Amino acid sequence: MLQNYLTTARRTLARHKSYTLINVLGLVLGMSCAILIFSFVNYHLGFDKFHANADRIYRVTSELHNETVSKYGIVPQPIGAAMRDDYAFVEKAAMTINFGGTISIPSRKDNPKFGDGVAYTEPDFFAIMDFPLVAGDPQTMLSQPNTAVITERLAETYFGVKNALGKSLRLDNKTDITVTGIIKNLPENTDFRQEIFLSYVTISQTQPWLNSWGGIYSGTQAFVLLKPGTDIVKADRLMAGISTKYYDAKGAKTFSYHLQPLSDVHMNQEFGGAIAKSQLIALSLIAVFLIITACVNFINLATAQALGRSREIGVRKVMGSMKSQLFWQFITETALITVIAFVFAIGLAYFSLPYMNEMLSTRVTLGLLQDFNQPLFIFGLLVVVTFVAGSYPGLVLAGFQPIMALKGKMTQSQVGGFSIRKGLVVTQFAISQTLLIGTIVVTSQMRFNSEADMGFKKDAIVMLPVPETSPAKTSAMRARLSQLPEVEKIAFCEAPPASPDGNFDTGIRYASRPEQEKFTIFLKSGDPEYLSMFGLQLVAGRNLAQSDTVREYLLNETAVKKLGVKPEEAIGKNVSVNGADGMIVGVMKDFHNFSFRSKIEPVCLTTRSDHYSRVALKISGQNVPKTLASLEKIWNETNAEYIYSYQFLDDHLTYFYGTDELVLKLMWIFAAIAIFIGCLGLYGLISFMAAQKTKEIGVRKTLGAGIGSIIWLFGKQFAQLLVIAFVIAAPIGWWLMDKYLADFKYHIDLNATIFLAAIGITFLIAIVTVGYRSVKAALMNPVKALRSE
Repeated sequence: MLQNYLTTARRTLARHKSYTLINVLGLVLGMSCAILIFSFVNYHLGFDKFHANADRIYRVTSELHNETVSKYGIVPQPIGAAMRDDYAFVEKAAMTINFGGTISIPSRKDNPKFGDGVAYTEPDFFAIMDFPLVAGDPQTMLSQPNTAVITERLAETYFGVKNALGKSLRLDNKTDITVTGIIKNLPENTDFRQEIFLSYVTISQTQPWLNSWGGIYSGTQAFVLLKPGTDIVKADRLMAGISTKYYDAKGAKTFSYHLQPLSDVHMNQEFGGAIAKSQLIALSLIAVFLIITACVNFINLATAQALGRSREIGVRKVMGSMKSQLFWQFITETALITVIAFVFAIGLAYFSLPYMNEMLSTRVTLGLLQDFNQPLFIFGLLVVVTFVAGSYPGLVLAGFQPIMALKGKMTQSQVGGFSIRKGLVVTQFAISQTLLIGTIVVTSQMRFNSEADMGFKKDAIVMLPVPETSPAKTSAMRARLSQLPEVEKIAFCEAPPASPDGNFDTGIRYASRPEQEKFTIFLKSGDPEYLSMFGLQLVAGRNLAQSDTVREYLLNETAVKKLGVKPEEAIGKNVSVNGADGMIVGVMKDFHNFSFRSKIEPVCLTTRSDHYSRVALKISGQNVPKTLASLEKIWNETNAEYIYSYQFLDDHLTYFYGTDELVLKLMWIFAAIAIFIGCLGLYGLISFMAAQKTKEIGVRKTLGAGIGSIIWLFGKQFAQLLVIAFVIAAPIGWWLMDKYLADFKYHIDLNATIFLAAIGITFLIAIVTVGYRSVKAALMNPVKALRSE
């Protein structure tokens, strides 16, 4: 019986080549996108799940309670010891602190330099996490100062061998480090990307300022392994003891600490996660929509074609075929098309995967034989597509009355007429237009992000690192850079006005007030040229005077407003910021110090030359490559021990919206695919209608109908469907995009232009699709049309 089903299915598909091609193409696009999206989602869901005790591993997080509650995935350096000493539910605790840095290999003649950076790590880190050790003693490898554990990849890169125990590397051309352990290369699905782990005791030599409860460095994290059976709710509640024990009364109210599951780290953007769960859910829904769109195509074309198979079904029923047998016959045909489409979909997915990884900066793989989830998903996809696409047409065909079928008196209404197919076409294009509305809104918001005034200048500004911040070094660097005629301005600073990093918020005490303010202020460091470089304006007072230490402050308008004074009243008043006293000498006009997702925060600027980790250069727009080459030459002459890098400020600011840009690219691709699949279905239906109306077209043309009226005969029905689809898609798209824009404090307005553009694009594409086949039908010789029937 199965062989008979397959033989019949093969012959039917071969006889209706255009029907088969359209269905296969639609399913290939839908299934390949679904496979890629599933692989992407599965990749992100699997981050750090490979650790044996992943369910008992937690990260300690910080909360800062002032006017609002701020949450961070970073903690004060002493908290690791506090977790070990104070809490019985903690089995192991380990600190890890990431720092940038230049690695050199003195033992090699070429003494190469690498910008890999390091992570100062306590020994128990490798007892908590599962990063297999290849060589070295886990008990002692990080017990001594100036020792390190590196990956096999770095061992080969640095020393040409996998086992590099006893080899030496140099950090920042100052500290010699001995390799005491080698671990296997890090898995692709881990948020721990650092490959050089220095002994934690080394940090007291290189970064002694960290050992304090008062400040939190942005690279400091603490991980704990809880004992089996620990009540996490109770444990998290007990964490309040840290604040009361290690802070004064005010600090205990300000700082609190909590436990975050390791499984939540990757996808919790509140704590700096790489991607949001909502974005993965949105992508999953897009995959479902694309599959639905492809299945709708199949159902539409199959039911439209069913009239042509009425006599075949009638004969089969007269010969004794049961309704169930006819149903399974059609399901077999559907399965055959689905399997053919699946083969091409897998090939297309494999072909597209490298481009997707490059575009999204991911390392997704199609490990069909390695990850159990992927073959399980693919099998489920095949079954679901086969039955969703084939069940309704199969029931329609199996329900034919044999006498009516043999007499050829079946009508479209008896084969799931045009009204049902209208509903399916509306569903298709409602999905497509919803995706298109979302794509247009995100595109408009991204354009707003890049073009809107942030309150400072960002064009033609190049940022270079400053590896050594001593006044002598920065003065020498300034002197050399000022010799270049292409360099118009030079300013040393910690970070530009808006930056994903270099943002340090701290307490502020104003004038003679007895206590610190309830709000925190973002402390920025820059020399007197900072204002001119970035075009920041003063609304009161003067600029900072030249100094290597903290003496004066500039506050922004928001900070002054929160202090409850007018800009003119603040001038000349003393303030203490982060424990450093100084005088307010000016008030800056507000500027955005974060992305447009955040409101403008209180900001102050002061001179602290030991924090000038960057130099900003305003360059002329002429011959930029030559200018960059000259900058590299000077930088290498003044900082030969370090690796040269540069970044334009406008490129630097794109980090704020990196995930949004990636989502936008995906939305454009998937919206285009959804519309294309919908147009395939339109083309198939219009082709079927043209074949059914051949005689009608011939009669109309004989009676004097023009080409326009023939085209309108086909187009008017589909125009109505697109309008109905838009009426459904518009409120859904508005609701979804209103939710998206609510994440931005400053955003575009949802207006009619966006929705008109969506329906306009859809109509234009549909007109091209329907118009081509309609014109072809309208140009047919009426004599041939009348003879065809």
